[in-house]
Amino acid sequence: MERRLAVVYENGSVNPLELAAASYGHCSLVLVCDPASASVRSALPLLRETGTVVTYDAGTPPQQTAARLRELGVDGITTFSDLTIEPTAELARLLGLDFHSPRTAALLVDKHRQRARLAEAGLPTPRHEALWTGAGEETVRAAVSAVGVPAVVKPRRGAGSRNTVLVGTVEEGVRIVTGLLSAGEPELVLEEYLVGDPTVAGRHWGDYVSVESAVHAGQITHVGVTGKPPLLEPFRETGAFFPADLPEPVRAELLEATADALRALGVTGGITHTEFKLTADGPRLIEVNGRLGGFVNDVVGRATGFSLLRTALDCALGTLPAPLTVPAPERVAYQRFLAPPMDARAVSSVTGVKEARALPGVRRVELAKSPGQPVDWRQGTQAFVGIVYGDAPDHLALAERLTHLDTVLRVAYETETTTKDATPAS
Repeated sequence: MERRLAVVYENGSVNPLELAAASYGHCSLVLVCDPASASVRSALPLLRETGTVVTYDAGTPPQQTAARLRELGVDGITTFSDLTIEPTAELARLLGLDFHSPRTAALLVDKHRQRARLAEAGLPTPRHEALWTGAGEETVRAAVSAVGVPAVVKPRRGAGSRNTVLVGTVEEGVRIVTGLLSAGEPELVLEEYLVGDPTVAGRHWGDYVSVESAVHAGQITHVGVTGKPPLLEPFRETGAFFPADLPEPVRAELLEATADALRALGVTGGITHTEFKLTADGPRLIEVNGRLGGFVNDVVGRATGFSLLRTALDCALGTLPAPLTVPAPERVAYQRFLAPPMDARAVSSVTGVKEARALPGVRRVELAKSPGQPVDWRQGTQAFVGIVYGDAPDHLALAERLTHLDTVLRVAYETETTTKDATPAS
């Protein structure tokens, strides 16, 4: 009999089509979701074609949802969104299924609590302070002074680089923090700015990486390290590639630090995505995400043939093979993000799409926005104009191909006052 997996669905690292493909012939899906969410509402037609849909709302007791899932006979439960990690943990507890414990789930989604726990365990973490709606100017000023500048402001909960800003002075920190709180961000984290060392990964690449891991029955298997091109201001990703281009000693240090962090947070199962800054003093932990990282399943799969998403389903169902074997990469697979500059307000034009699709190694050019549509850098990954998917035989060829791509595929933007000249996609 085919096993049945509950997925608590919200906008995150996996969409309904990816879920349908990964579960086909492997397990049947029960999609647990809140139609009040705009992203869920737009996905409902696809979700209903993908599996059995169980809906809930803000007033639905978790016991009621758990009872429905028990009736459906689910064998496992998981999620791919930070927004639903805690509700999923509570449902797992009520159903007696493997997932993050409620305590671990709370640490994974709360950047302030996570950093405090990691520091308590002796792991090096950036200085940080939490701030919330209602905090007065003097409270904010004291927090900025305690952390020091430069510093990074980001939402206490959430992902995708949304509203993540660098502040260079105490006064700027006070202005930005109070502005974000008054604009509707309920809680923020202010943390020490980690200075990257561009010599660690090399001049072509960004000074940060992520480690992808699978955890089952407390056993940690590191799938590998994902590399990144340089960031756009203030802290926006411009792509991802697998595997990263790193010296072996640095890679080994990253894997060891990841295992220490997962144990400190009490992670005993599932897929994790752990981010690091590459500094002159060694890798410094940015944060641990208790779910599959965004865009990672694609680049890992195309580079190795290994499905992190299928592995996540197996982790939840308790059917993960032991030991888990990850094939060696056969190529470097990448995604290039078309991210707008900070002063852009709308897309004016996109040129070179046909030419980009004809470049060596380019597999797909996917446009998310058309001329005339608005963009806002504060939305992080949700502001992308598009994504280019491709691969290269090695990292040197990848650098050359990305440079060529940026000269061919160009996006022009409208600003508040004028049309910005066409610029490279990132």
